[in-house]
Amino acid sequence: MMVRPATEADLPFIVDAYRLAFAFGEARTRRYVETTGLDCFRILETGGQRAAALAIIACGHWFGGRIVPAANIAHVAIQPEFRGTGLTGDLLELSCEEARKGGASIVSLFASTRPVYRRAGFGLAGVESVYEAETAELYKVRQEVRCRRVPLTEARAALEPIHQRACLHESGVLARHDAHWNSHLDEGRGEPHVFVFGDEEGYAIIDTSDSGRVELRDWTALNGAAARQILKFIGTFSTVYPKVRWHGAPHDALVFAMPDKGWALVHQEEFLMKILDPEAALSARGYACADAALTLAIEGERRRLLRLSIQAGRGNCTTGEEHGAADLTIAQSQLPALFSGFRSATFLRRAGLASGSDDAVAMAERIFSGPPPWVGEHF
Repeated sequence: MMVRPATEADLPFIVDAYRLAFAFGEARTRRYVETTGLDCFRILETGGQRAAALAIIACGHWFGGRIVPAANIAHVAIQPEFRGTGLTGDLLELSCEEARKGGASIVSLFASTRPVYRRAGFGLAGVESVYEAETAELYKVRQEVRCRRVPLTEARAALEPIHQRACLHESGVLARHDAHWNSHLDEGRGEPHVFVFGDEEGYAIIDTSDSGRVELRDWTALNGAAARQILKFIGTFSTVYPKVRWHGAPHDALVFAMPDKGWALVHQEEFLMKILDPEAALSARGYACADAALTLAIEGERRRLLRLSIQAGRGNCTTGEEHGAADLTIAQSQLPALFSGFRSATFLRRAGLASGSDDAVAMAERIFSGPPPWVGEHF
């Protein structure tokens, strides 16, 4: 069994696999491969036969103002004749090993069914949330709108610095690969229009190809005024488009800026994460607390003892039994939830998935505090 890079000759196989796994038509799959990049795709072979297709997309996740090197495992499609054979576990192991060799400390994915991914060491780490609002409500927003239109050819260069500034204050959001930007700006699924607001304080990529609603494919607001400008701007479409839909945070800035009711959470799904290298991942992320220290025991196939020391919000993690007794003990499957801040140490101890003294739990709460983790893409 092996996972190898896909080639042009594998495109018909990927089309067939995605048709059977996701009901994608050929045009949609070919467009997805084009925007993602064929170099990201992998083929699983077993017994000389092609059994599965997937994408491994190098990226990062932001935590505490710093990027943790990562990879998304995306659109795993196993052919029907190979399902139920235990192939998924082997596929994940091989994919994670490739991601690790490529420099990733963590991998993330969305799972159609969770048990097999949990057995492979993945745990819940954050959410994807989709909101919808009535555009007729947005005329009530009190905010002068200042915006400029950006040609698609210049869009990424204009938007990426704004996006990165916003990421400094979020948890979980992606440090994007070309594939993510290509998806947001893809002309193959409708024509996107790009607008920047204020003094480079926010932006919106809108898609009006659905007559029932405006889709905010991507947006960022660095402050409340920018969020209100985006809402007021979208309100100018209310005579034609009754709804607007967007990906947002659990603590969503657009929802917070809404002048009244008239919005709803229409979809929410958790993403999963596996910590490939706990020592590297804990050293890479940033921390809200200035100075702290915690000895962490991770219980899995083998027990690991880690010492995390934080100075000025920067972490240094070392491993070894010389660190003595653990302050906090946690199951390996629950480390992603603690690492990302998706679940607190208090919650995990109450659930029976972590153990430690009150002081140790309070220290872990300080260390892993931050905004709720989320992503603005489905990968």
